Amino acid sequence: MVYVGKAVNRRGLQRPLQWRVQRQSRWSLVAAALMIGVLLLLASAGANAVEANRASASDLDAIKGIGPVMLERIVAARQQRPFANWSDFSNRVRGVGPTTAARLSANGLRVNGKALGQDAPTNPVRWQPMVPQPLEPVHPASAATKAQN
Repeated sequence: MVYVGKAVNRRGLQRPLQWRVQRQSRWSLVAAALMIGVLLLLASAGANAVEANRASASDLDAIKGIGPVMLERIVAARQQRPFANWSDFSNRVRGVGPTTAARLSANGLRVNGKALGQDAPTNPVRWQPMVPQPLEPVHPASAATKAQN
């Protein structure tokens, strides 16, 4: 028994403050259990990922949201060439728009090992400083006439 200190109850008797230690240890156990649960959840999410370019037809069929028709479309499109990214997947597989792609990605489908939204933008916008341009004359013909006079 671990004693944190002594407390006096209503009758004037001393009793150990063991309940504080137990309460703290319970919360630490709850926190540890939650952390283990989160780690297992994250590990299982990565284990259920199915690569669209390499998965067999049965693996693709196991994903919720891919039926027989969608399965045929995916297999036919990847036989032409592998999918480069999610936008290529959406463009080449008929019936896959932004909503369907998000749902398939959430259910474990990956394109080149990446979930939807992990792709780098195809044309990233680069910052360029503004450079002031020289002012041009309002009427170029009148400016040329003044130069001749």
